[in-house]
Amino acid sequence: MIDDSVVADGGEPTKLAQPRSPYSERPVARARRAKAQELIERLVAEGRVRIAEPDHDEVAEWRRVVNYAKRHGMEPAGRRIEKVPYGGPGLELFLADGPHPNARSQRSKAAGEPIPVPARLGNLHPVVAKLKDDESRLAMPPALRRRALLLLQGLVAEAVRRGYEVRKARSAFHPREGGVDVTVDGFAYTISARQEFPESTNPERSARLVLELAQGLGDRPGRWRNRKSRTLEEALGVILGEIEARAAEDT
Repeated sequence: MIDDSVVADGGEPTKLAQPRSPYSERPVARARRAKAQELIERLVAEGRVRIAEPDHDEVAEWRRVVNYAKRHGMEPAGRRIEKVPYGGPGLELFLADGPHPNARSQRSKAAGEPIPVPARLGNLHPVVAKLKDDESRLAMPPALRRRALLLLQGLVAEAVRRGYEVRKARSAFHPREGGVDVTVDGFAYTISARQEFPESTNPERSARLVLELAQGLGDRPGRWRNRKSRTLEEALGVILGEIEARAAEDT
């Protein structure tokens, strides 16, 4: 039987690549899991854990330990780890009741629920009303511009209903674009509308509208358009859910 690891010209045998062990089995992950488990046990027994006068690296490591516990479901049922400052640079960790209000599990249903879109441009949110009156924004055919404003109004109204702040977008737009900022937990996210193919002479292509969420994070979704399975109107719940998910990560 021929050994494939031996080079045909009589050279040194080829070393077969060893498969990489999964992250959970690597020393760093095992150490972090052990530290997270120890933290949970201390929190359950003592109620609070205080880290006094840590340096920058210690603070970063504790945050990674807490995030590891959260990601891997190590928090006690019905409770969550919270972090607050302690004594200046220190940290105080404790268990709070209930899941975090930004937890995706809390928002998964809301993200999939349809958001009503108004049928007329009346009773607009002040930010949307100013955008409507600004002729230098959303420079596109009237019917498409009206649809863009209705979509933004639907999104804004739902954001306000959920307790979020809506304000004039700080981003600089091309004249064909227009948008608003939705602020969740102190983080502002710009959602804008634009005509996808403004130069096209094809009526179908020139009528396409795109909603975009600025500052995409890696492979996170950040652009929505009409699909065969879902219109932009039906995607508003998904868009607002993405804003909430980004806020949860940023928090």
